Amino acid sequence: MKLPNLTMVAVVTVSVTAVVAEIVARLIFGLQPLVYGYPYHPIFVSGDYYYLASNDELARGPGGPTALGYEADVLSYRYPVAALPPRNSTDLSNFLFRHNRSQYDSNAVDDLACGKPDATVVYVVGGSVAQGFSASSKATTWHAVLEGMLRKEMRNQELYVANAAMGGFVSFQEKLAYYLAVVPRDGRVVLIVDSYNDLLVPASSGTRPGDPYHLAVRFSQFFGNGFVWWLAKQSAIVNAILRMEIEGNIAANRRQLDENDEIFLRYANAATDIYLENTTEMLSDCEAHGRACLVGLQPSRSLTASHIGVKADDVISQRRVRQLYEILMGKVAKSLYRARFVDLTASFDSPERFAYFTDAVHPDDRGQKLLAEALLPRVAEAVKARVRRNSPTEHCNRWEGR
Repeated sequence: MKLPNLTMVAVVTVSVTAVVAEIVARLIFGLQPLVYGYPYHPIFVSGDYYYLASNDELARGPGGPTALGYEADVLSYRYPVAALPPRNSTDLSNFLFRHNRSQYDSNAVDDLACGKPDATVVYVVGGSVAQGFSASSKATTWHAVLEGMLRKEMRNQELYVANAAMGGFVSFQEKLAYYLAVVPRDGRVVLIVDSYNDLLVPASSGTRPGDPYHLAVRFSQFFGNGFVWWLAKQSAIVNAILRMEIEGNIAANRRQLDENDEIFLRYANAATDIYLENTTEMLSDCEAHGRACLVGLQPSRSLTASHIGVKADDVISQRRVRQLYEILMGKVAKSLYRARFVDLTASFDSPERFAYFTDAVHPDDRGQKLLAEALLPRVAEAVKARVRRNSPTEHCNRWEGR
């Protein structure tokens, strides 16, 4: 009787064991292969958030290659020369107006900006709080509520709040949004709602202060072990190992920020300096071109908790969160544009309002309304102070509705 080849037996045994382990990992322990929530964007690094979408689904989403007209071949994407070319470069930012909490997509915004010269459009840029991410519907977002309040306050039904914010964005990406989505439409009133992501996202993402949230991930995908990243898409076990390594490195960073004063101060000064550099550049451009612009410093759960005397750590300790904001506020107070900042960080400073947070930073519908009320006086003032422009922009000259 011929004995089976031992090498073949070993290969079969290992293969069966791997398959069984993978099934157990998925069915018993609930592990999953690598799936992305944010698509790659060629300009902004990351696009809108999609919960556990495949690469094919992300490619077809707003801001993905398919939406931009690129076609997938067997091994690559290409733009077919016979296709209609873009009318302008701002279409790379159109996805900013198409998130699921925006009232007006990019086409509607163009209709307002270019087709209704007498309409007043307030443009919003920022991160997920600026989006109204945790509101129960478009109608209950702070910017939709603010729009209604402004129309009543100003007695003007031709007043709109167009939201070009995007979840996870830091001020560097918001600056790009300002120059790509707002400036070409010659926005006269601009509201920037941010600060949290610049201060705390680097501690939870393994990026440098000021860098886009997913930059470390993109570097890993392009310059890391490509085989391991491919394997993580197929195997829940490999994905779990990859995540453990990444999360372990990030946890080590957090511990150093909490325990080492020197490291923390370097981090805090870099994060606040870069944030102020970006916001100041936008405010400076606003001043130079007669735009009425404001920066709203958003509240956070941990900072609010420290104000009302309760404990609520964030990705770093509450003590460090408070120090971060104190450093930022000290620098804002010395800024040339300090009058353009609106401090919203104390908006929820009561036990009742503290309950408005759904997580570390996002408020529920009650909190959305409270943010709108807090912003109303300053935004109404900005609307009154805006300088009208009569000549159409180059973007509007190319507007398809003309």
